[in-house]
Amino acid sequence: MTNSAITISNQSWLARHRRRIAEVGIGHAIYATFNFICDHIIYVYVIYRFGLLVGGVLMTTFPLVQCAATLLIYDRMGRDWVGAGSLAHLSELPEPNCWQRIIRRAMRHGNTPIFLALCFFQDPFITTAYFRRGRFGGLLARDWHIFFASVFVSNLYWTLRSGAIAAVLFSLWQFLTSV
Repeated sequence: MTNSAITISNQSWLARHRRRIAEVGIGHAIYATFNFICDHIIYVYVIYRFGLLVGGVLMTTFPLVQCAATLLIYDRMGRDWVGAGSLAHLSELPEPNCWQRIIRRAMRHGNTPIFLALCFFQDPFITTAYFRRGRFGGLLARDWHIFFASVFVSNLYWTLRSGAIAAVLFSLWQFLTSV
């Protein structure tokens, strides 16, 4: 056994996987922050400002372009920098949070429930990346079908959800300013 082989085998799991952890951690943190701002602030404001129909169309167009560009970059990089291919490891978590339990339960019931759960709790990019099962090297027609179906389902959900939140916030604002 060579000295380098001995050194590698003596390294901790964390030391051996440090780069991958940083890659997924940083990629997911940046992507999650961007999505949080878009989903919970911009989406609600646009739906409030322009209504369900026009706001819904606007907010479907933006994620369609953004998620498609991200998917193309993701495929070209050939690296799972958001950990979408790692969703299968949710079953190994000792104490999953609420959305992780929902995703885990959906995974046990087939492709349709996991598709819907990912559409509601993630976005079209993550949904498509999950269904690619870690495959890179070009997007197939199946990938694009999943992507466009996810764009439709995700944005229908987010438009209705944002409309409800905007209505509640508007009513609360009216109540507070009328007192």
